[in-house]
Amino acid sequence: MKYKLIATDFDGTLLNNKKKITNKTKNTLIKYKNKGYIIVGVTARTLDSVKNVSPLDIFDYLILNNGSYFYDVEKNEGKYINYVDNEIIESIMSDIADYTKQIELISATTYYVYKNKQNSNLPFIKNIETLEDIKELISRINIFLFNQKDIEYIHNHLKIAYKNINCFIMQDSDSELKWLVINPKGINKKSMLENLGKKLKIKLEEMIFFGDGLNDLEVIEAVGCGVAMKNALEEVKEKSNYITLSNNEDGIAVFLDDLLEPRK
Repeated sequence: MKYKLIATDFDGTLLNNKKKITNKTKNTLIKYKNKGYIIVGVTARTLDSVKNVSPLDIFDYLILNNGSYFYDVEKNEGKYINYVDNEIIESIMSDIADYTKQIELISATTYYVYKNKQNSNLPFIKNIETLEDIKELISRINIFLFNQKDIEYIHNHLKIAYKNINCFIMQDSDSELKWLVINPKGINKKSMLENLGKKLKIKLEEMIFFGDGLNDLEVIEAVGCGVAMKNALEEVKEKSNYITLSNNEDGIAVFLDDLLEPRK
C-alpha cells in the first residue's frame, strides 16, 4: 500500500456541524481499519471529550490536546507526552490578566474554566476560582481575549516572554473567532504524528491526513496526502494536496473510497 496510516482532525472534519460522526464516515473508517490501515484521531480535544462525540473503536490511536497526550485505544492506555509547568501558567495568567475574557486549562480529561464561567452539564467541564483548584497536570491552555484586535500583540508577547511554550493563534473553520493556544514547547499535532510513525515504522509520506483549522496546517503540509475539507479555512486549502467534500457531506468517506478503492 502506498499509504499505511489514515489520520483525521475532529471538529470541522470528522464531525459534522452537529458534532456527530455519521454512520457512513464511521463505517468507512472501520472498513479501512479492517483492511490493515492504521486509523488515528488527531485533535485538540481531551479523551472524555472524544468519548462524548465518537466511539473509540474506530481508532487505533488518539493524539489528544494538540499532541501533548497520547492514547492507545486497544490497550486502553494513555500518557502525557509533556505538560505546562504550573509556575509558567501562573505567570502567564497574571501577565495578561487585563486582556483575558476566559482561560481554559486543560488536562488529559478535563476542561477547567477560569473567569467566564460555563453553565454546562458535561462532566469534563469544570469551573474554577484559582489555579489551586486543579490537582492534575495541564497540557493545553486556551486563552480568549476581550478584544480580537489584541491577538497578534499578545501572541508575539507570549512567544518572546516565554521560551518554554508553543503558543499559536487558533481558528476553527466554522467561526471567525480566534484565540490563543499554549502547549508545551515542541508539542503539536505534526510532531506527535511523526513520533507515532517512527514507532510504527511508517513515514509521514505514507500518511493521509484530513483537516480544516489552523492547528492542522503543519500536518497538512508534512504528510504524503494532506486533504482539506471543503469547509476548511483558505490557509489550509492552500497548503493541501487535495480538497474533499465538507464535513457535512461525508468528505472523509468519499475521498478515501475514491483514493483507495477507485471505480474501474
